[in-house]
Amino acid sequence: MKYYNFEYDGLSLNDLGYTICSFGSDDQETISNGSQISFNTLLTQNGAKSEMTSFEYDNCIEATFQICKYTCDEGVEEMTFEDCNYLTNWLNRKKFLKLKFYDEEGHYSNLFFEASFNVSRIEISDRIMGLELTMLTNRPFALREPISKTITFNSNNEINIIHSHSDEEGYIYPEMQIELLASGDLEIINQSEGRLTSIKNCQNGEIITMNYPIIESSLVTHKIQNDFNWNFFRINNTFRNNTNKISTSIPCIINLLYSPIVKMGI
Repeated sequence: MKYYNFEYDGLSLNDLGYTICSFGSDDQETISNGSQISFNTLLTQNGAKSEMTSFEYDNCIEATFQICKYTCDEGVEEMTFEDCNYLTNWLNRKKFLKLKFYDEEGHYSNLFFEASFNVSRIEISDRIMGLELTMLTNRPFALREPISKTITFNSNNEINIIHSHSDEEGYIYPEMQIELLASGDLEIINQSEGRLTSIKNCQNGEIITMNYPIIESSLVTHKIQNDFNWNFFRINNTFRNNTNKISTSIPCIINLLYSPIVKMGI
C-alpha cells in the first residue's frame, strides 16, 4: 500500500507542505493486517487435543515511515530546525489523536486510527532532509468513521434493526441519546442476544444520554443511577449474524453513534 498523505488531529501533512516518502531503496514490504492474536491452549485427551483457554491481541499497531518537505517545482527541500520543531510539536504529544491515511486506491478514506508519534531527524551530509515517524496506536485494529443512526419506536410492539458492520465478533457500546415520548419504565431489548437495558421512572420529554460507562439524564430530579440496571445497550456481532433486533417498552427516539472495528493495519 502506498500512502501519500495523512491527517492528524485535523491537520493535513500535504497542506503543511510535506509528503510521505522513503529514503531507502528496498521496494519489498510486509504489511501487518493488524489484529494479531495469541491463543493460549491446554492439552487434553492425553495430549491428543488442544482446548482453547484464553486469547488476547499481541499488541497495538505500530509502524515506521518517513516524511519530507516537497514541492512540485523544487522537489525535496532541506528542512530547518524550526520546521522540525513545529512538526514535532504537532505529532509528538502525550495523547492518542485521530489519524487518517490517504492512499491512491482510496482504501483508507473511511477508516481512522488513534495514534501518537515519536519523531527522529533524517540528516544527509549534515542537512536535515526529512523526519522518521514511529507511530503507535491505542488499538490492534482500525475504526470505521462513525455511523449515525436514528430509530423511532412508536409502540412497544415495534422492532427496529441495527447492523454491526464490525470485523470483530463481540460488542460495540455506542454513544446513545434517548428522547422519551411517554412516561414510564423504559426497557430496551436487544432480542438478538436477549439483553435488557432498563431505566425506571422516566418522564415524557426527558433525554437520557449513555456513553459507556456513563449515563446521564436531562432531569436533575431523576436519580437515574438508582433506576438503571447498569446493562448498557450494546450492538452484538458474530461471524454469521450482525443483525440486532431492538424493541422498547415505551415510545422513544434513539440516536446512535458508533465506529465499527476494521481489521486493517498499515
